Amino acid sequence: MDAEPPGSRRAIVPRACLLLGPLIGAWAVVPPYLGPKLDVAGRVEVADHVVPGIVVLLATLVTVLGLRRARASLVAFVAGLVILLAGMWMVATHLPLVRQAMRHEARVGAVIFHTVPGLAVVALGLVWSVMAWSDSSA
Repeated sequence: MDAEPPGSRRAIVPRACLLLGPLIGAWAVVPPYLGPKLDVAGRVEVADHVVPGIVVLLATLVTVLGLRRARASLVAFVAGLVILLAGMWMVATHLPLVRQAMRHEARVGAVIFHTVPGLAVVALGLVWSVMAWSDSSA
């Protein structure tokens, strides 16, 4: 694959993904601090929200910084996969809470508030990866 010339207008990752990355990353971080509380240890909240949110923010930053370099499509694709993995981590760690909510052992509203950002991270990572992959194979 040929490297794109600097200043190329062709989008490797849609601008919307690059704008949504920081927003969704920040959204992933805040549920333990701004929303309804769950009976979960603070270290668990950090592992389930803060770390994946920071991963999304860093992957977005790496992509933005790498867009004008050779192999930008590869950087964007890997960043999308990293975001997808962070989202899958968030969803997987919240499945036990969803089960608890279904058994009325946890508040449904709080579980939804804590789970939805993970779904958004998965969606962002999936769209990001597919778009970067389709660009690299074009």
